[in-house]
Amino acid sequence: MNSRDDRRAFLVISKHRMVRHYLPKLQACLERLDARSLWSEEAPGMNSIGGIAMHLIEHAERNAARLLRPETKFGQGIEQYFPQTKSDPADVSAELERAFAAFGEAVDRADPAAADMYAIYHLVEHTGYHTGQIVDRVQRMTGARFRFVQNGVNEQELKRSVDAELSGAELPDAGKDV
Repeated sequence: MNSRDDRRAFLVISKHRMVRHYLPKLQACLERLDARSLWSEEAPGMNSIGGIAMHLIEHAERNAARLLRPETKFGQGIEQYFPQTKSDPADVSAELERAFAAFGEAVDRADPAAADMYAIYHLVEHTGYHTGQIVDRVQRMTGARFRFVQNGVNEQELKRSVDAELSGAELPDAGKDV
């Protein structure tokens, strides 16, 4: 495998982790919440689940933009970007789906040689961290116990979907019935 193939594989793995691994978990969590619980803060100064989701949306959108136009610069970081929009959970879920799909499409169209691999790695790692936060909070708030691994959102399925794309095979639906 050459360096370009390695970079493409890394981007495809990143895309699938975002779209087929984290997104279904986030959406399953949001389905369990009403607007009040989505935007509540567990303690003063803590970010709400909704604010964290909006943060993830912005992060995915910025990385999609940079994949398509590597010269793109943003005026400031998003370390403190956790807006309280008060949207309902279904709207936030739809925005997450749109932003993650846009990231996936950007991966498909990007030149692997021009992609900032460190930024993509940070996006995936950061999204994983915040997804864990949201899953934990939703379980605590609602008593829900997600069975992601048993329902197909696991490393084996992720690897299968990545391998299928890299080999040109048809992909199954992601994260259904989580």
